[in-house]
Amino acid sequence: MEGENSGEAKDVGSSYMVSLEDEGGECCAVEDVGAAMVLDDDPKEYLGGGVVEPTLGMEFTSEEDARNFYNAYAKQTGFSIRVNSYYRSKKDNSIISREFCCSKEGFRRERRAKRVDSGDDAKRRRARPITREGCKALMTVRKRDNEKWYVAKLEKSHNHELVTPAMRHFLRSHKEECDPNKSSSNSFSSPLIGLNNSSLNALAEDGNSFGKVPFAVQTRVNYIGRGRLSTFGIDAQSLLGFFKAMQASDPAFYYAIQVDEEDRLSSVFWVETRSRIAYSCFSDVVAFDTTYQVNQYKMPFAPFTGVNHHKQSVLFGCALLADETESTFIWLFTSWLEAMSGRQPGLVITDYDSAIGRAVQQVFPNSSHRYCKWHIMSKMPKEMGVVYGALPKTFQVEFDRCVNKSETTDEFESAWQMLLDKYNLRGNDWLQSLYIDRKLWVPVHVRDTFFAGMNAAQRSGSMNSLFDGYVNARTTLQDFAEQYEKALNDRYEKESKEEFETFYTKPVLKTPLPVEKQAAEIYTRKMFSIFQDEVFESLVLAVKLSGEEGGTIKKYEVARFDEEHKVYFVDFNITEQIATCSCKMFEFEGILCRHVLAVFKATNVFILPQHYILKRWTRNAKDVAMLHILPSVEMQGNSQKGKNLQYSILYQEAIKCAEEGLASDHIFKVALNALREARINIMAAKKNAVNAPKLDTMASTSNRGDDATIASQGDSSSLIITTPDHQ
Repeated sequence: MEGENSGEAKDVGSSYMVSLEDEGGECCAVEDVGAAMVLDDDPKEYLGGGVVEPTLGMEFTSEEDARNFYNAYAKQTGFSIRVNSYYRSKKDNSIISREFCCSKEGFRRERRAKRVDSGDDAKRRRARPITREGCKALMTVRKRDNEKWYVAKLEKSHNHELVTPAMRHFLRSHKEECDPNKSSSNSFSSPLIGLNNSSLNALAEDGNSFGKVPFAVQTRVNYIGRGRLSTFGIDAQSLLGFFKAMQASDPAFYYAIQVDEEDRLSSVFWVETRSRIAYSCFSDVVAFDTTYQVNQYKMPFAPFTGVNHHKQSVLFGCALLADETESTFIWLFTSWLEAMSGRQPGLVITDYDSAIGRAVQQVFPNSSHRYCKWHIMSKMPKEMGVVYGALPKTFQVEFDRCVNKSETTDEFESAWQMLLDKYNLRGNDWLQSLYIDRKLWVPVHVRDTFFAGMNAAQRSGSMNSLFDGYVNARTTLQDFAEQYEKALNDRYEKESKEEFETFYTKPVLKTPLPVEKQAAEIYTRKMFSIFQDEVFESLVLAVKLSGEEGGTIKKYEVARFDEEHKVYFVDFNITEQIATCSCKMFEFEGILCRHVLAVFKATNVFILPQHYILKRWTRNAKDVAMLHILPSVEMQGNSQKGKNLQYSILYQEAIKCAEEGLASDHIFKVALNALREARINIMAAKKNAVNAPKLDTMASTSNRGDDATIASQGDSSSLIITTPDHQ
């Protein structure tokens, strides 16, 4: 410890130091005992929330007050603390000096990393992320003769990024202070959590309007009518209250209502701002699922979902459907596409249903369409009956092997025909239809289509598991709104956790290969773990040159040393550094496979070529996606679809400013002044733009077959209700 010129301090020379450097001492339990007692009367620089900047000489009534103060300062600033070392007096063994440091102080000891990731255990247990980066930030306090504690040494600078306010509750020394169940983990918090059914009913009954639809109370009852959705009574009122509350908190909240020829409510669709923003970033794969059912009427609850850069499910919109006819699906898909500014998805994954298939072809002509394998497999017991359920389960095993284990199309064809002959199933209409559509769901046929991992035999890994555990056939519409919001908030909390792990910790590398280090700096943590497994497994692969084509393309055979019979074929264009593998992992998942990596290593390619780094899997995927869509936003600027997309982009940027602006009082003032200046500039630009088109928030109505559609968004100035034409 450094010497101090204060004669009031205890004599450090007559003391001994205790170090807590071991990683196990990293967890610092900080009790919430109220604000620390600071005895310094000098002018203070406030960070926000009543927290002041620490200064040399600042006094505290106790060591515990000093620790609580430094932890509060750390929370406001965006880092975690731990106790690093302390001095005890040789006279009475009491603590006379204590050092609090940033949790990223020092470095992990090598012996720990090697022990965790050695041998066969590496496959079963992944090493803990590296949290220490040699940060020098610390605060040392010492005890005076008058029993007061003062700041003897202070270092405020950090060598790493500080955590944003939305992620502070993930820091170890602040976890106990933050209960994620009591506060939203994201900026788009909903007012519905905590509302009971009576509150929702009150929201529905407040005023004589449905969203922005003007009609009297009596008319509203008639409008609800006696249809399948409208017979829910109080349930329907709760649903209206849900929309009303969402629209009050989210100006860009969009919902559409389908009514039949008698003006009775039949189906509803809605999407919030955060879902529209997520779609603008991850629109390459969209799954549509109608297997969820709610309430005693088993009403189909149909969410649109996708996958974010952490390989987590994200919501793109929801619907409650009166029926599952082609016309209803066309209405829904058209409403959803309108809410998403007309941007068609790259791939649409749906249930195996002919009505859905026809609707997809009509509304999404520019999108690829594939069926969900999990949905098909789950229908097998019902469609196949005795054959599928007979014991022993030989048909189940052989069918699964045929579908999931076939490596080539010829192998699949042979296995399929054998099944039909062995079990006398050539007259089975269900299997015949599956075979006709085999190129839309069988793995060996769809491997060259990018699924983003949304294709699995189990629902938990298939196109949609976002609402599992929250919504089922016993869920009433009164409870639905709360369950819906709970599912979403839990999902966004998990996404925030992944963001925290990606940006504020470092993974342990398994190899010295440059390609692994490169990937660790580019991919999100989840995607890096997948890629890291491929890198590690590539080390046990043998690569054999088997031929050449035109002098630039070389053909390789790749196999494990202990599985020489199972060979994969890689074609590699050395000049352009383009490789294709027979396993099709890159085409299917967007991550380069172990076979290509083995060929890269054998041909001295040690860095991933840029065309093999899929932007949607990188840590900055959202920012990159927004940059890519800006040109199309400008082109659509005068259209209503363009306005909706522009609104979402501006909304997201404003939220980022709000989050970053909470770091300190000074930064808050900077952010506030910048936003105010931006608003002044925007108002000035509007006045100067004489011929600028007027910005109207969307409120539209359109006919979908025989039904009318009412689409509403917050701040609508008008709404037209169109009744269907009957001839």
